[in-house]
Amino acid sequence: MCLRGELISISFRFILSVMNRMKHIIFQVVAITLISSIVALVFNAFSPNGINPLRKANAVAVREDPGPGESGMIRVITLSEFLVLQESGAVIIDARTAAQFRKGHIPGAILLDYYQMGYYMDHILPYLSPDEPAVLYCAGPLCDDSELLAQELYNMGYMKMLVFKGGMEEWEKSGLPLETGDNDPAE
Repeated sequence: MCLRGELISISFRFILSVMNRMKHIIFQVVAITLISSIVALVFNAFSPNGINPLRKANAVAVREDPGPGESGMIRVITLSEFLVLQESGAVIIDARTAAQFRKGHIPGAILLDYYQMGYYMDHILPYLSPDEPAVLYCAGPLCDDSELLAQELYNMGYMKMLVFKGGMEEWEKSGLPLETGDNDPAE
Protein backbone atom coordinates (compact mmCIF):
# COMPACT_ATOMS: atom_id res chain seq x y z
CA MET A 1 0.00 0.00 0.00
CA CYS A 2 2.91 2.28 0.69
CA LEU A 3 4.06 1.97 -2.91
CA ARG A 4 0.58 2.77 -4.16
CA GLY A 5 0.36 5.85 -1.90
CA GLU A 6 3.80 6.97 -3.04
CA LEU A 7 2.79 6.61 -6.74
CA ILE A 8 -0.33 8.64 -6.12
CA SER A 9 1.74 11.28 -4.34
CA ILE A 10 4.25 11.42 -7.21
CA SER A 11 1.44 11.59 -9.78
CA PHE A 12 -0.27 14.35 -7.82
CA ARG A 13 2.98 16.36 -7.59
CA PHE A 14 3.58 15.84 -11.32
CA ILE A 15 0.08 17.07 -12.16
CA LEU A 16 0.56 20.13 -9.92
CA SER A 17 3.90 20.83 -11.55
CA VAL A 18 2.36 20.60 -15.04
CA MET A 19 -0.54 22.83 -13.98
CA ASN A 20 1.89 25.44 -12.62
CA ARG A 21 3.85 25.38 -15.87
CA MET A 22 0.63 25.67 -17.88
CA LYS A 23 -0.47 28.62 -15.73
CA HIS A 24 2.88 30.27 -16.43
CA ILE A 25 2.59 29.58 -20.18
CA ILE A 26 -0.97 30.91 -20.32
CA PHE A 27 0.15 34.06 -18.50
CA GLN A 28 2.96 34.53 -21.05
CA VAL A 29 0.60 34.01 -24.00
CA VAL A 30 -1.87 36.57 -22.61
CA ALA A 31 0.93 39.05 -21.90
CA ILE A 32 2.47 38.67 -25.39
CA THR A 33 -0.95 39.01 -27.03
CA LEU A 34 -1.76 42.12 -25.02
CA ILE A 35 1.59 43.77 -25.71
CA SER A 36 1.36 42.89 -29.43
CA SER A 37 -2.14 44.37 -29.64
CA ILE A 38 -1.03 47.60 -27.98
CA VAL A 39 1.99 47.91 -30.30
CA ALA A 40 -0.23 47.25 -33.34
CA LEU A 41 -2.81 49.85 -32.29
CA VAL A 42 -0.10 52.46 -31.66
CA PHE A 43 1.54 51.71 -35.02
CA ASN A 44 -1.85 51.91 -36.76
CA ALA A 45 -2.61 55.24 -35.08
CA PHE A 46 0.62 56.84 -36.36
CA SER A 47 0.77 55.16 -39.79
CA PRO A 48 -0.33 57.23 -42.80
CA ASN A 49 -2.06 54.04 -44.00
CA GLY A 50 -3.67 53.33 -40.64
CA ILE A 51 -7.19 52.00 -40.50
CA ASN A 52 -9.79 53.86 -38.50
CA PRO A 53 -11.33 51.09 -36.37
CA LEU A 54 -14.42 53.23 -35.69
CA ARG A 55 -15.13 53.93 -39.35
CA LYS A 56 -18.32 52.55 -40.81
CA ALA A 57 -17.51 51.21 -44.25
CA ASN A 58 -20.21 51.81 -46.81
CA ALA A 59 -20.16 49.14 -49.46
CA VAL A 60 -20.81 50.63 -52.87
CA ALA A 61 -22.05 48.41 -55.66
CA VAL A 62 -19.72 47.87 -58.60
CA ARG A 63 -21.77 46.92 -61.65
CA GLU A 64 -21.05 46.17 -65.27
CA ASP A 65 -24.54 46.90 -66.57
CA PRO A 66 -26.39 49.35 -64.34
CA GLY A 67 -30.11 49.54 -64.93
CA PRO A 68 -31.74 52.70 -66.26
CA GLY A 69 -31.71 55.46 -63.67
CA GLU A 70 -29.52 53.51 -61.25
CA SER A 71 -27.16 55.71 -59.30
CA GLY A 72 -25.02 55.39 -56.22
CA MET A 73 -22.68 52.86 -57.77
CA ILE A 74 -19.37 52.42 -59.50
CA ARG A 75 -19.56 51.31 -63.10
CA VAL A 76 -17.27 48.81 -64.83
CA ILE A 77 -16.28 49.94 -68.31
CA THR A 78 -14.92 48.21 -71.42
CA LEU A 79 -11.66 48.91 -73.21
CA SER A 80 -13.44 50.93 -75.92
CA GLU A 81 -15.16 53.08 -73.27
CA PHE A 82 -11.81 53.48 -71.51
CA LEU A 83 -10.13 54.69 -74.72
CA VAL A 84 -12.85 57.33 -75.28
CA LEU A 85 -12.46 58.58 -71.71
CA GLN A 86 -8.67 58.60 -72.00
CA GLU A 87 -8.91 60.62 -75.22
CA SER A 88 -11.25 63.12 -73.54
CA GLY A 89 -8.69 63.73 -70.78
CA ALA A 90 -10.29 61.82 -67.90
CA VAL A 91 -8.10 61.14 -64.90
CA ILE A 92 -6.60 57.63 -65.16
CA ILE A 93 -5.51 56.01 -61.89
CA ASP A 94 -3.31 52.93 -61.62
CA ALA A 95 -4.15 51.05 -58.40
CA ARG A 96 -1.13 48.72 -58.61
CA THR A 97 2.13 48.96 -56.68
CA ALA A 98 4.87 51.48 -57.46
CA ALA A 99 7.16 48.68 -58.73
CA GLN A 100 4.50 47.43 -61.14
CA PHE A 101 3.77 51.00 -62.21
CA ARG A 102 7.44 51.69 -63.03
CA LYS A 103 7.67 48.52 -65.17
CA GLY A 104 4.84 49.76 -67.37
CA HIS A 105 1.54 51.61 -67.11
CA ILE A 106 -1.15 53.06 -69.34
CA PRO A 107 0.02 56.39 -70.79
CA GLY A 108 -1.08 59.34 -68.69
CA ALA A 109 -1.97 57.24 -65.65
CA ILE A 110 -1.09 58.39 -62.17
CA LEU A 111 -0.18 56.02 -59.38
CA LEU A 112 -2.43 55.49 -56.36
CA ASP A 113 -1.49 52.16 -54.83
CA TYR A 114 -4.56 50.94 -52.95
CA TYR A 115 -2.44 49.53 -50.14
CA GLN A 116 -0.52 52.80 -49.74
CA MET A 117 -3.47 55.21 -49.97
CA GLY A 118 -2.35 57.31 -47.01
CA TYR A 119 1.00 57.92 -48.68
CA TYR A 120 -0.47 59.07 -51.99
CA MET A 121 -3.74 60.82 -51.09
CA ASP A 122 -2.40 64.34 -50.55
CA HIS A 123 -0.66 64.16 -53.92
CA ILE A 124 -3.56 62.66 -55.86
CA LEU A 125 -6.45 64.79 -54.59
CA PRO A 126 -5.60 67.81 -56.77
CA TYR A 127 -6.16 65.61 -59.84
CA LEU A 128 -9.63 64.51 -58.72
CA SER A 129 -12.94 66.33 -58.92
CA PRO A 130 -16.25 65.14 -57.48
CA ASP A 131 -17.93 66.24 -60.73
CA GLU A 132 -15.54 64.62 -63.21
CA PRO A 133 -15.08 60.92 -63.97
CA ALA A 134 -11.93 59.08 -62.97
CA VAL A 135 -11.03 55.68 -64.37
CA LEU A 136 -9.21 53.17 -62.19
CA TYR A 137 -7.46 50.00 -63.27
CA CYS A 138 -5.14 47.37 -61.84
CA ALA A 139 -3.47 44.17 -63.09
CA GLY A 140 -6.45 42.51 -64.75
CA PRO A 141 -9.88 40.93 -64.34
CA LEU A 142 -8.89 38.96 -61.25
CA CYS A 143 -7.47 42.02 -59.44
CA ASP A 144 -9.91 43.77 -57.11
CA ASP A 145 -7.64 46.64 -56.07
CA SER A 146 -9.15 49.11 -58.55
CA GLU A 147 -12.67 48.30 -57.31
CA LEU A 148 -11.64 48.62 -53.66
CA LEU A 149 -9.89 51.92 -54.37
CA ALA A 150 -12.91 53.19 -56.34
CA GLN A 151 -15.14 52.37 -53.37
CA GLU A 152 -12.83 54.27 -51.01
CA LEU A 153 -12.80 57.33 -53.30
CA TYR A 154 -16.56 57.10 -53.81
CA ASN A 155 -17.06 57.12 -50.04
CA MET A 156 -14.86 60.24 -49.90
CA GLY A 157 -17.30 62.06 -52.20
CA TYR A 158 -15.89 61.29 -55.66
CA MET A 159 -19.07 59.85 -57.15
CA LYS A 160 -17.96 59.38 -60.77
CA MET A 161 -15.60 56.45 -60.33
CA LEU A 162 -15.28 54.03 -63.23
CA VAL A 163 -13.35 50.76 -63.21
CA PHE A 164 -11.59 49.33 -66.27
CA LYS A 165 -11.75 45.71 -65.11
CA GLY A 166 -9.59 44.39 -67.98
CA GLY A 167 -6.69 46.37 -66.55
CA MET A 168 -3.12 45.97 -67.71
CA GLU A 169 -3.75 42.43 -68.89
CA GLU A 170 -6.34 43.50 -71.50
CA TRP A 171 -4.36 46.64 -72.37
CA GLU A 172 -1.23 44.64 -73.16
CA LYS A 173 -3.14 41.88 -75.03
CA SER A 174 -4.61 44.60 -77.24
CA GLY A 175 -1.09 45.75 -78.17
CA LEU A 176 -1.64 49.26 -76.86
CA PRO A 177 1.39 51.38 -75.87
CA LEU A 178 2.88 51.52 -72.38
CA GLU A 179 4.75 54.18 -70.50
CA THR A 180 7.53 53.15 -68.15
CA GLY A 181 9.19 54.90 -65.25
CA ASP A 182 7.73 57.24 -62.69
CA ASN A 183 4.68 59.37 -62.97
CA ASP A 184 4.44 59.07 -59.21
CA PRO A 185 2.71 62.15 -57.82
CA ALA A 186 4.24 61.52 -54.39
CA GLU A 187 7.81 61.98 -55.66
